[in-house]
Amino acid sequence: MKFLLLLLSLVFVDNGCSDSKKAQEDIISIEYSAISKGQYKMIIINNKTISVASKVRTEPTIKTCSETEWKKLSKAFQTVEVETISELKAPSQNRLFDGAAIAKLKITYNGKVYKSQSFDHGNPPKEIKALVDEILLVSENVEKQ
Repeated sequence: MKFLLLLLSLVFVDNGCSDSKKAQEDIISIEYSAISKGQYKMIIINNKTISVASKVRTEPTIKTCSETEWKKLSKAFQTVEVETISELKAPSQNRLFDGAAIAKLKITYNGKVYKSQSFDHGNPPKEIKALVDEILLVSENVEKQ
C-alpha cells in the first residue's frame, strides 16, 4: 500500500514539474531597440503581444501576437545561442559616427536576461540576423495598423 502511494505521488510530482518546466520554456520576451538622433524604435514581443513605439515618450502600438507570427519568431529564435549574444561582434561601426541607429537586442529566456552589444540598425551580427529580421518584419505589420 505504501509503495502504491509512493508511486502515485511520484507520478503527480513528475507531471507537476514537467508542466512547470513547459511554462518556463514558454516565457520568452524579446526586446529590440534602435536609437539615433532622428530615429527611435522600441519593439517588445512575447507570445501574447507585439508592442512597437516609434517615438520617445509616446504610447506604443500594441497588437496580439498571432500563432503564425510567434511560430516564425520561435523558429528564428531557435537558431540563436542566447548564452553567447553578449559576445557577438558587430559587423560594421556606422553607429559610432551617426551613420546608423544604435541597435540592441535583449532576450529574456527561462528567467535569465541576455543582452547583445550594440550594433548598427539594419546590420546585425550574422548569428542573430534571422531573428532580428523577423522582429523587424513583425513590427512593420504593427506599424501599418
